[in-house]
Amino acid sequence: MKKIQAAALVGILGFSGNAMAAGGNNHAAVFAGVTGSDGNNETTVGVEYEYRTNLYQDMIGVGAAFENIMSDPSATVIVAGLVIHPGYDLKVNLMYGQESVSGHTANVTRIGIGYDYHVPNTSYSVGVAYNRDDIEGHGVNVMGVAVGMGF
Repeated sequence: MKKIQAAALVGILGFSGNAMAAGGNNHAAVFAGVTGSDGNNETTVGVEYEYRTNLYQDMIGVGAAFENIMSDPSATVIVAGLVIHPGYDLKVNLMYGQESVSGHTANVTRIGIGYDYHVPNTSYSVGVAYNRDDIEGHGVNVMGVAVGMGF
């Protein structure tokens, strides 16, 4: 069975990190987690980026993520969208993109939530996230941790 493991937009992924805490509007992170569907769980790794805008008192960011689901065959997910920060360390991800598995591409929609801890007096953050991806009608869970840096 071809696993729809792709969904992992992890965005962190939801995206980890509050760039404003580091004194800048940019945040980059690496992500490690698990993508699961139909009882199958696959290791997922990726990178992500967020630009925090000045809209609505710095509550809105835009971001992108690239992830690799280490399955057989492997899957690649690329997503982009909004990152909403309703609380200082809390974030909600609304993203859209594509998954690619063995030359087949599928549309991905992601809704996620995450929380970031900002290491005091540094630009570093550690975050956790849970994302629910819809890949052409099939639900996929993505969860993990990210380590990032604001600049």
